Amino acid sequence: MIDLGNRQIAADGTVLLRTAGAVEALYAGSDLGDCVIEPSEETDLYAQSLRLLDMSLIPLLTSSTAGHRDWYGEWVTPAPWSELSVLDHCLDLCSDDDQRVRVCEEYKLFDERQMIPVLRHLIYMVDNLRSRGIVWGVGRGSSVSSYVLFLIGINRIDPLRFDLDVREFLK
Repeated sequence: MIDLGNRQIAADGTVLLRTAGAVEALYAGSDLGDCVIEPSEETDLYAQSLRLLDMSLIPLLTSSTAGHRDWYGEWVTPAPWSELSVLDHCLDLCSDDDQRVRVCEEYKLFDERQMIPVLRHLIYMVDNLRSRGIVWGVGRGSSVSSYVLFLIGINRIDPLRFDLDVREFLK
């Protein structure tokens, strides 16, 4: 066995990756097909989440277009979410005109940045988390200034209540 820090190489050529090495390899876009990953709490949680969500995050993390503006265009957002009108979806969740005006203003800003596919995928993601009873955070950072993200369920901070400007998020 040859020890190389985050990985070991067995006499038969098998690569044993420690958790840090596996994470490093995933972010570098390496193929982990020939590797054995050392069991750890982190790798067990990762494997459990993949089984629970019936998906693999590896293609998302290793996309060859990750440096391009529309890298999220390769995300797999299934129907009906892939065809969803984000504007109509968010407007349906509004209860007054102030909310509708804010949604329209934010939608325009997201659209100018070609981020509507991201919003569709976020709606898909939140719907799946809810249907599986998975809990996620209340929101953090500048994302809480977006009313659209609040309506979608990404965060639970109502920016209208606290008079937060969405431009803080979409700088």
